[in-house]
Formats: sequence, C-alpha cells, structure tokens
Amino acid sequence: MIKEPLSLQSKSRRKLLVQSGALAAAAALPVSALRAQTRADQVVFGASLPFTGPYEKVSKTVRHGYDFWSKTVGGKMTVAGKTREVKWIIYDDENNASRSAQLTEKLISDDKVDVLAGGYGTDTVLAQGSVAAQRDMVMIQSGAASGRIDDELGGHTAFTIIGGAKTYHALAVDYVATKSPKPQTAGIIIMDDPVYHEMAAGVRERCEAHGIKVVFEEVLPMNVHDLRPAVLKMKRAGNLDLLVNTGWDIICTKLVEEMSTLGVNPKAIDGGHLTTSPSVKAALGKKMDELLGVNFWMPQLRFKDPNFKSCQEFHDAFLKVYGYAPTYQAVTAYTIPVLYQQVLADADPADPFNQQAIREKLLKLQMETIWGEVAFNERGRIRRAGVPVIQWLGEDPAATIVFPSDLASSPGVYPRKPWA
Repeated sequence: MIKEPLSLQSKSRRKLLVQSGALAAAAALPVSALRAQTRADQVVFGASLPFTGPYEKVSKTVRHGYDFWSKTVGGKMTVAGKTREVKWIIYDDENNASRSAQLTEKLISDDKVDVLAGGYGTDTVLAQGSVAAQRDMVMIQSGAASGRIDDELGGHTAFTIIGGAKTYHALAVDYVATKSPKPQTAGIIIMDDPVYHEMAAGVRERCEAHGIKVVFEEVLPMNVHDLRPAVLKMKRAGNLDLLVNTGWDIICTKLVEEMSTLGVNPKAIDGGHLTTSPSVKAALGKKMDELLGVNFWMPQLRFKDPNFKSCQEFHDAFLKVYGYAPTYQAVTAYTIPVLYQQVLADADPADPFNQQAIREKLLKLQMETIWGEVAFNERGRIRRAGVPVIQWLGEDPAATIVFPSDLASSPGVYPRKPWA
C-alpha cells in the first residue's frame, strides 16, 4: 500500500476540513438563502394552471398576464437592490387537485423556484396551498375566491388579491337598495358549486341588511343547458324587484333569452360577473339595454402602478401585444409579480427570498396597482367591499359604471324597461 507524503496528507486534511466547514455553514442557511447564492442573477417564479380542460381559455389569459408583466419590465426585476433575470416555470395541472399538489412539490423541490403564483380553481389552489404550507412557502393568488382559502391558508400561506365570493354581488344589492321605489323582493339563480353558493349567501345577507325579502331561489346543475324550467318557476313566484345571477356568461345569456320570450320582467337584473364577455352582447344585442352586472375591472377605472399611468394605458398596451382586451384575470395575473417586486426590491441580500420576511411585508403592504388599492387583512385577503356595478346603456348598449358613486359615470336606470 502506497501512502501519501505527510505534507499531502496534511493538505488533504485541511482541504477536507474546509469543505466540511463549508457544508456545515451551507446546511445552517435557510433553503431560500441557498437558492439565492446558487442563482444570484435570476429569480424564478413557479405556477401551475389548468391548460387542459374547461379552464383552458382562462388559463391562457392568466399566462398572458404573467408574460405581459415580464415583457413590461424587460424580463428583469430588482431583488435586494440588484437586478435579476426573470424566469417562469408553469405546468399544466389539468384542473386536477392531486396533480396540482404533485406539481407544486416539483416546483419547490426539483425546480427550486423562489416564489409561487397561485393556480386557478378552488380545489387546485387549496391543493397547491397545502403543499406550499408544508414547505413554508408563500403564494399570491387570484384564482380562487372561496372563503375556504382564508380558512385553511389565509395570512400564512395564501395572499388573495380577489375579493371573497360573498362580496361579488354585494354592491349590486347596495346599488338597487338606493333606488326609489325601494326594492322589496329578490330572486337568486345559484349554480350548484360551493363558490356559487357562497356568492348566493352574500346576496341573502345583503338583502336582509336592506330589508329586501328573497322570495325565489333556483339551484342549477353546473352542466345545465335548458333554463326555461327555471324561468317558468320564476314567473310563478310573482314579480321580482331584483334578480341576481351568480352564474357565468352563458347562464346570463340564456336567462335573458328565456325571460324576454316568456315576459318575465324583474325591475333590475344583475346578469353576473361576466356580462362584458363579448359572447353575451353578440347573442343579446339590444336586449342588453339596462342590464346590470358586476365587473372587477374596466379601463375607465382610475388606477395606476409603477409601470402604467392609467388603466387605459395598460389596456391599450395589452391589446396591442395579444390582440384582445385584458380581462380581470389578465389584470390580476399581471399584478401578482408587481406585488412580489414591491416586497423583494429591498429584501435582505443574505436571504432575499426568506418566506417569513415576504409574509410580514405582504401583511403590511399598501399599494396602488392597476388592479386597484392592494392591502391585505390578517387572513391574507385583499380589503375590498365588493365589485363595481355596471349597467349596459344606450341604443348600442355599452357598459357604464353606476356604483359605487366615487367610480360612477352615470346614475343608472331603475326600474328597467320591460322587454319589447
């Protein structure tokens, strides 16, 4: 057996001690600090979206929102006072909660992302958040409005920049309650899914607060095609002062078509949160006149952020890049990295992605964005009273903000005209 010279043995021992010391020091560092050291020139965002399945279209829009932010900032952002290249890793979770959980683990363990952006849909966001919580990762999300997010993840794991489902139609009820004669009766169309039941619960609570009696409710299966039976039941319930649709654009279209055919004339119709979908106006035309809706975002809103002087400027720039007007999903997706940029810009250089530091900064955050004022409550939910109310007005009906008054450009019309 050949032995090393003593001098080489000593050098080898010293080298081993140095290496061991380095490993021990590295082991003592938080995972976020280790990532920061190995990728000092890059910040990696991770997400999964349901590109396969019924949410394919909206997932593409969300992806465009992320992409538009990256384009807007030139693919770079400031972290701990230094400029880094931006990288996104986004997987297809196929609208499957188990797959969402698996992909979130992959993003954290294998891809070693620095920050997480939320998915889309209550179950997948909850699954994503469960893994993130186990790994002590924060995520900013806008794809799930359910109060379950607050109950299970809020304030420590999930920070949600969209209002709770119960608030979706709150301002629509408030608006109609200001009118004369004051509404006395209301009806609710409810899609049979937990988040839509939450919306309906919010409508009931607001109606009760205003002394409006809910005299008609109809729960519809998610795959409903024929709304005539529901509208016939509504007709038998008697004249309604207010009808609220918790469903989406197709439900709104079918409701209006059936009500106009059967002569059902509520004095006010809240068509829901997707009346601005182009398919609604294409199908209904002048029947849109005096229809109410709730709309999360419009270019007429008076907000700005570090990149755009107005919502209109944002709208025009997005339209130029992607060929369609940005929906609220695109706006919230764009806003998520804007918020991360805000809290990471002056982070501790030794551990810039420290999750507790991010958590604390988000809870203290107050910032104007294209999405509006962003501040979180203790459960990580954006502080929002509700969603702005629009009414379609004019010979060629156009969406006009009618409530709240500080955003309104018209007082609106109540009661609406009966169908022609």
